Amino acid sequence: MAGANILFIGFGELMKSVEGRLSSSPNVTFQEIQQLSSDVHENLLSNADIFLVGPYTLEPVRQIQRAAQQNPLVSIIVLIFPDQFQKVKQAVQFAYNVGKNVTFVAYDLGKDITAVFDNALLRAKQRKSFARIAEQQVYPKAQSPVLTYQNLHAFLENASIGAIVFDDHRHIITANRKAKQIFFPKLETLTNVRWDDLFPDEQSALTTMPSKEGQEQVHKVIRVNHQFLELNISSLQLNKQNVHYLLLLNDITDKIKAENKLQAKVAELEFLNEELDQFVNVISHDFKTPLTSISLLAELGIKESDPVKKTQFLSQIHQSAGKLKELLKGLNVLVDVTKTRSEKVETVDFQQRLDVVMTDYEILLEQAGGKLNADFDAATQMNYFTAHIDSLFSNLVTNAIKYRNPEQPLIIQIKTRRERDYTVLSVKDNGSGIDLAKNMNKLFQPFKRLTDHGTGSGLGLSIIKRVIEKNQGYLEVFSQPGAGTEFKAYLKSPIV
Repeated sequence: MAGANILFIGFGELMKSVEGRLSSSPNVTFQEIQQLSSDVHENLLSNADIFLVGPYTLEPVRQIQRAAQQNPLVSIIVLIFPDQFQKVKQAVQFAYNVGKNVTFVAYDLGKDITAVFDNALLRAKQRKSFARIAEQQVYPKAQSPVLTYQNLHAFLENASIGAIVFDDHRHIITANRKAKQIFFPKLETLTNVRWDDLFPDEQSALTTMPSKEGQEQVHKVIRVNHQFLELNISSLQLNKQNVHYLLLLNDITDKIKAENKLQAKVAELEFLNEELDQFVNVISHDFKTPLTSISLLAELGIKESDPVKKTQFLSQIHQSAGKLKELLKGLNVLVDVTKTRSEKVETVDFQQRLDVVMTDYEILLEQAGGKLNADFDAATQMNYFTAHIDSLFSNLVTNAIKYRNPEQPLIIQIKTRRERDYTVLSVKDNGSGIDLAKNMNKLFQPFKRLTDHGTGSGLGLSIIKRVIEKNQGYLEVFSQPGAGTEFKAYLKSPIV
């Protein structure tokens, strides 16, 4: 063994025997330490080729861990008494941060260990040589290829997401096939196409653009041609010139649809859970009156001997049964509307649906001396469920007829408009009006009628409210006693 610096620990008197076997060369030096902890020991270890751990070392695993951390290049040899060999070896092997430079030797006075030390020394010298080569940067650095318009376009052309490159003046330089599909026909030709042409509502997007190459900014999610797109903007350098920008358009429509459906399902389940107790109370209260009446009248009819009075009792039983039947029918309608159904979303023409609905109510409106004016010019149609639009018209028109003001001719005004993501359907009348301060809390409760005027089950407003909320919309009401009522239904097209 030639030219070796050996640092050892935990040998005691046994080290004389070890030194005798390994000191055949005058260039072998030995340095003993008690424990590997101080800065002095760290300096000694940094110059060592071999760290020798003896059988008397206290906490050998910790000493080996420290040596491996302080000098990853050193070779570590662990000499262990045969009766402790497996125990210590397993403890070291299962410990963290001991590295791969550890050799285990069962200590035996008669065993030649020179070959083990020669191999460990060779490995240590090799590791140090490789480290010096790396520090001197013998291997030349690879030159980064120059990014050009041509190779960038070729790379992006077949990408599964949209990609657009534009300069700091907002001019579109190139766009891949997917981006052209998204913005067809605006990107069919790139002549004089700017950011503003594609995103007229996103004028401020470039004011906070990444200024350094490689930086990325996720701008926002936008909706283009019924698609939800996530805009990711990063900077890059083309032809070693000024910084340009790469806009990636990730279509997350399916993700948004799935999230919306999940949110709608959760909201529906929460709503049904809240309404369950109310339904139980409604049924027990509102069904109790006709059932009690039927039971009492039947009992009286059985006891009555006068045929005329029996007939009167039977007639009253029939009326009570009719009320009960009407309540059951209304309850079925309410539950059916509340449940998730499989209607098909269609393009609904408001005027056409109103004409269909009014065929059932023209005579009632004429008898009431009323007039209906409809104006759908601001929003003639929308994507929605046809049956639900019919239900809105039917319930709101019949309510206006039932609760008209007898002192003046009835006028019903229906109109539509667009507001944000909603189509607003307004139904306004000049009827008797509602005292909202007193009745707002029970206005939309099922089976609740605010007055004794008119007939019905008290389910109309409850049904239309559920129709609207089921499809992520909402309903507003404006009314004063004697001044008429206006219902505004904010309808949102379902995502399918």
